[in-house]
Amino acid sequence: MQTKQQLNLNPLIVGLVACALTLALLALAMPVLVTSAQTITAASPDAAPAVITSTVAAPKVLRIGEDIFPDMLDPQKASFVNELALLALTYEGLTTIDANGQWHPAAADRATVSTDGMTVTVHLREGLKRADGSAITAKDFEYALKRAVDPRIPGKQYVSLLFDLQGARTLAEMDPEKATDADIEKAFAEYGVKAMDDSNLVLTFTRPVASYWAYIASMPVFYPTDAKAVSQDPENWWKNPANHNGNGPFMFKEIDATNSKVTLVPNPNYRQGQAKLDRIEFSYNPDNMAVLQAFEDGKLDIDASVAPELVPTVISNTKVVSDFLHYPAAQTVAMAFNNTRKPFDDRNVRIAFSQALDRFGFIRDQLDGVGAPYTRWIPPDVPGNQASEPGVPDSDAAAAVNTLVNNGYAAKDSTADKPKVDCAKLGEIKFTYPDSPINQKRAEYLTNNLSQVIGCPITPEPISGTEFTSLTKDVRTNPQLSLQRWVQDYPHPQNWLSAPIWKKPFLCTNKPKTC
Repeated sequence: MQTKQQLNLNPLIVGLVACALTLALLALAMPVLVTSAQTITAASPDAAPAVITSTVAAPKVLRIGEDIFPDMLDPQKASFVNELALLALTYEGLTTIDANGQWHPAAADRATVSTDGMTVTVHLREGLKRADGSAITAKDFEYALKRAVDPRIPGKQYVSLLFDLQGARTLAEMDPEKATDADIEKAFAEYGVKAMDDSNLVLTFTRPVASYWAYIASMPVFYPTDAKAVSQDPENWWKNPANHNGNGPFMFKEIDATNSKVTLVPNPNYRQGQAKLDRIEFSYNPDNMAVLQAFEDGKLDIDASVAPELVPTVISNTKVVSDFLHYPAAQTVAMAFNNTRKPFDDRNVRIAFSQALDRFGFIRDQLDGVGAPYTRWIPPDVPGNQASEPGVPDSDAAAAVNTLVNNGYAAKDSTADKPKVDCAKLGEIKFTYPDSPINQKRAEYLTNNLSQVIGCPITPEPISGTEFTSLTKDVRTNPQLSLQRWVQDYPHPQNWLSAPIWKKPFLCTNKPKTC
């Protein structure tokens, strides 16, 4: 899987009138800068890129610049692009996905499907090892898949991927404050995951499995987290790089939240042999322009945070334009409303803001034309996008005001000729965003756009990127109003539907009739 790579994307702006978090969308592409000819540079952070030859003894280091430091690196809890990208380098699921979107065997070498399609027996490769050299068995994958649905473990984001497994949804939806350990263990007895021996893992489904299950088996919920490490500190084990005893090509050497750095080194026991790089250094800076400058100065080999606003700058820069990679991405950016918080608990307010959002203007004026206005969830050309079906209400400033005025938000001096919204009835509205120079400009554009149309103040609220990531993972803390996005993990419409919907801050979750 391409693990939702954090290669800054381009949007499709929509306006989903949905629940728990309603969206107003965009669809994007992915810009990224890579040093010419894929050169590997010497380790000094101040040195210009230099080609490594067989006669050079300097360490072979790949330096990657990104914008937001990861909030969570627990495989059964992680969900954001910057998190999954690191985990995909340090762990491996039963399958893997190549650059062309095709799946291939990984930790598993083969699988047998029952005639009714309800049971899959997965056979692991011989000799699989963790980074410390200890054996990996089917029981390790059983542990990971049990952990992924255990109701006693909070903060799981991708549990719904497993709902085709027998008993998975029952477990995930149990209330840990009401269910006893005995209740939960009884439910686990019916769970469709069982290690038959060290080499064979049996998966039992509620219906014949579709082809996308080969993709799901590549996702982090399948990564064999080390039970010993987790047991020592269940909530924070992942912050210590030594606890990531994984099976991917690399392993964590450093996870430095204070200095916004992550360092990976080769896993000596990786099944395909040791990586040729000596290490990969990730550095995080929310200032996209500063990251671009570091790339130009030879301090980075990859700039993975090229914002759409910087594309004209990159194209006009003769020093870096030849290193610029720009390609379509299956991604939707949305104006998101938390429908558990006023005034967005009112569907009519969500409709009005979707109508107020100037999608075309935002892409033209703020994103320099990178992206396309959109009113649906699944991007064009992705299977299941249903392009002929109507989406959320499109941009229409006059309709936005009338929607509010006609549904209880009319000011006392509002007339048919001059409709006016009572801002006191709407209440205070804040637009929360991850603080950076570029995001500040986006927030200013959007709040000005919405304020001018609705006629009520909307206050920009900057917070750190890592804090923003954390808040968006729980509907109880999700911002009242924000920009959020979904990036395709694997090429199947299921990834756009069940994955982001179940108890996530997206789309219609608990009360579909109010969406």
